[in-house]
Amino acid sequence: MTNLMFNLRAAVRLRSAALGLAIMLGPISVQMILVPMTTHAAAPAPLQSFNSAGVSPRPVEDTTSASIQRDYAHAWKSLVVALEENRTELLNENFTGTARQQWQEAIHTQKQNGLSRRIVDHGHSVRVTFYSLDGSALEATDTADLEIQYREGGKVISTERVQAHYLVLLTPAENSWKLRMLQEVPAN
Repeated sequence: MTNLMFNLRAAVRLRSAALGLAIMLGPISVQMILVPMTTHAAAPAPLQSFNSAGVSPRPVEDTTSASIQRDYAHAWKSLVVALEENRTELLNENFTGTARQQWQEAIHTQKQNGLSRRIVDHGHSVRVTFYSLDGSALEATDTADLEIQYREGGKVISTERVQAHYLVLLTPAENSWKLRMLQEVPAN
């Protein structure tokens, strides 16, 4: 139940920021909202820090680091939208394996119960802990600052701000890195 609530919280937080901005700016002309929608609502989750110093058994190259940061931010963005809109198909581009299955189940459960989560993502501090010799897997920890609204039928039933800790496993795909595991863990 804890994993389900966390998954719901995480998803709701990420998606709610984009939807909230769109609702607030609705009556404003398209020309006036073009810049805010691009810079705020469509922006991937912010990475406050990405630390890969001293990782073993091999270092993370600069181009790989940039790709991982980009793809990890996009994965969070898709997760937030998927949780707020209860749309599992939004996970397909950035998630695979256990992570995709886990979040799809969480979305299915919240949808079945008439719930959703809106997540406002205030940033992530990612620390790489392992990068495989062959480049096929990267493990990291993420401390995320999230504001989560739990909703029932569009009505907010609870709001909380959390500092969530995740264990992350990314694997390379054709042209990007995909989240294979995104598991909330207790703080150290």
